[in-house]
Amino acid sequence: MLPGVAIQALEIAKAPDCSIQEFVAVVERDVVLASEVLSLANSPLFSVGGKSISRLLQAVVRLGFNQCRNLILSTSIATLLRTLPLQSEWIRDLLWHHSFLTGILSMRINGVTGAGFQGEEFAAGLIHDIGRTVLAVCLPEQFTRADPLDFYESAQVLSRESSLMPMNHCDAGSWFVQKSGLPEEIISVVRWHHQPELALNNERLVALTAVSDHMANYMQRHGTAEKYELGTNPFVTSLQENGVHAAESRLQEVVLELMTSANLAALEMSSF
Repeated sequence: MLPGVAIQALEIAKAPDCSIQEFVAVVERDVVLASEVLSLANSPLFSVGGKSISRLLQAVVRLGFNQCRNLILSTSIATLLRTLPLQSEWIRDLLWHHSFLTGILSMRINGVTGAGFQGEEFAAGLIHDIGRTVLAVCLPEQFTRADPLDFYESAQVLSRESSLMPMNHCDAGSWFVQKSGLPEEIISVVRWHHQPELALNNERLVALTAVSDHMANYMQRHGTAEKYELGTNPFVTSLQENGVHAAESRLQEVVLELMTSANLAALEMSSF
């Protein structure tokens, strides 16, 4: 479950008349959360002109409540996962980079296409594959047989996992985030990011995460965005069908630059 400080901070951030001072006073009680908020505010994603800040209040103002809320969610889960005994730490590190890359891609695609999200897309990308980490922790031998972590994700990936483990990573992840008390939109993304056409709610966010996940997989397979073809991404159509007008044409103009810069930012952020 999420730490008590995180739950209290999330409740305060949801209030329409939320006080920044009250929010900061709660976050300050958790050294890990406070340092992560400061780190993100000073990261290339949010720093203004490279100007660094050292006060938590300034960091919250710079990020805004939505990004702070999402950061608390992801940091709390990451803190929990770091305490679990993975046999091979490289698995966790590789998946954590994938999570950052998908989250950053989601945020930038949201900006390019005007999908209309205000921070929740970053958290959705960060947490979408949490089920893989859960399975790697709980079923290490079965997980390595079912998921070679080569980021070649075919349409049969879930059925292959289900044949080799008690559940696939989407089922495991949705169970975990529900037990952790995360918002409904995050649960939808974790459960349906491989099958956005089956999502019954939060369809646009699910589709956006699926588009980003596809790009992130390519980057991790090849180490470069060169030769990536947007037409191979089947989820762009889902994004357009869910109200993001001309998503394909808008992305086509910037996709290689977008993927390259997102990967550089993810490498820097995942090393924090």
